[in-house]
Amino acid sequence: MANPLYSVLSFTCALVLLIFMNQFKLVLDKSEKTDKDFMNLSNWVTFFCLQDGIWGLFGSGTIRNIDLFFISSSISHAAAAFLAYIWLSYILNFISIERDKAIPAKMLSISLVLFQLVLLVINYKSRFIFDISNEGVYITRAGRDLLYYSQYFTFFVIGLFTAYRIASAKNANTWRHYAAGFLFILAPVLCGFLQKAYPLAPCNSIGFMLGCCTIYAFFISKISRNRDLSQKAVIISGLSADYDLVVYVNTAKKQAKYYQVSEKFAPLLWEGSTSSSPQSFDDFMKRIHVPNEFSEFIEKSTLEKCSEILQTAPHYTIPFLAKIDEHIEHYRLKIASDKSNSQAFIIGITNVELEHRLEETAQRLRKDLQHTKLIANKDPLTGVGSAAAFKAKCELIDNEIKAKDKIKFAIVECDVNDLKVINDSLGHDMGDTYLKNCTKVFCSIFSHSPVFRIGGDEFVIILYDAQYNQRSELFEKLKSVVKIKAKSKSPTNRISFAAGMAEYNSQIDESIKDVLKRADTFMYIDKGKMKKGR
Repeated sequence: MANPLYSVLSFTCALVLLIFMNQFKLVLDKSEKTDKDFMNLSNWVTFFCLQDGIWGLFGSGTIRNIDLFFISSSISHAAAAFLAYIWLSYILNFISIERDKAIPAKMLSISLVLFQLVLLVINYKSRFIFDISNEGVYITRAGRDLLYYSQYFTFFVIGLFTAYRIASAKNANTWRHYAAGFLFILAPVLCGFLQKAYPLAPCNSIGFMLGCCTIYAFFISKISRNRDLSQKAVIISGLSADYDLVVYVNTAKKQAKYYQVSEKFAPLLWEGSTSSSPQSFDDFMKRIHVPNEFSEFIEKSTLEKCSEILQTAPHYTIPFLAKIDEHIEHYRLKIASDKSNSQAFIIGITNVELEHRLEETAQRLRKDLQHTKLIANKDPLTGVGSAAAFKAKCELIDNEIKAKDKIKFAIVECDVNDLKVINDSLGHDMGDTYLKNCTKVFCSIFSHSPVFRIGGDEFVIILYDAQYNQRSELFEKLKSVVKIKAKSKSPTNRISFAAGMAEYNSQIDESIKDVLKRADTFMYIDKGKMKKGR
């Protein structure tokens, strides 16, 4: 009678396969026939382990039913026969056996499967292969060896094909591939021998499960290797397209392999490009570098410094100056770690002289643009804000008004009197002096407010914060200065201007233009009064 652990081991094998299959689906390439075939094989092996576990329930006496036990035993032997054929079909595809050789092997395997099925049908009446006693014990008969050898002859054929492939392997990758196939066969064969010696142990389930796990491990290892090689190839290919020099450094093996060396770098490396010594790269860097802030980086060893930097960052870029053919130009050294090997990294060196010059030109243009904006925003004669600056300021204030922000401001508009008379009678130089004198008054009284010249003789002051709160007092002070200075007999000291002030009112003003109109109206009223008072 089978041990109660029989079912536990068989069901465990099925569980392991289910876990592996779930993981394999994540990397399964549906375009690869070998991948899909492996999934089908795993499904069959899982089914075999499950039904073998059910057989164990009968064999251990956990379930007592002689007829069902006999049917379960027949299904178990039939499943093993089918699985041998599926195993053969898969391995022929895995090791890429030619069609003319694969077809005869498959025909032989099918014949053996049919032969085993016929034996099981005959056994239903004669019981010459196995039987179930009245006590529910599985009993082997003389015919079971015939069933066993016909089944394992298929595995023998598979072994021959695989051995043939291993012998013909021409490189390490191919040999590794065929060796995985051989282990795939070896596991069920060895366990098959144990099954013959211990018919009441789940050796077949364990052997089939181990075989599938071997292929699964090979697939995952291959995918990982390809991913690492692909990553390294992509990095090197990307660097080689734009870099003058690309070198792959393995610090553990103390090797440096050059993948790209430009024509201007080749003479400087001498024999370095064919050397695997990392010292060749360090010597090269010492020969080309121009002493600057980069000197400390290569003082001892560029490669040692690269290794230190990559401990804290996966990649790093260092600009430096190099002297090539008596010309000093800007270069950039880039280092990137190899994720597949913590003790290896890739170095690329590229000329960035053109990029450096373009950047210098861009910086100069930015400075020129800033200077141009500064000039455009200032009135060249008086030094206060220009009409363009006032327009930009109005747009900002209008945006605040539209946003319903609680904004408080007032506008003082001034119009200088008699500018045309002074220009015509005393000359434009005196007219300019006259405007500057007026501007000094505006800037002195409204010292914390922006002043703008928006026309030849028109000025606007915008009052905020403290000066907004003091607007009435400041406006009166402005008017009192006009009364005093307007009476001066000296043209260089005399000033005269009309002024009007208006405050922003959120209830009636939709934009700063509305405030400016009121200030303009008050200014012309003031101008009228000044004309009448003369």
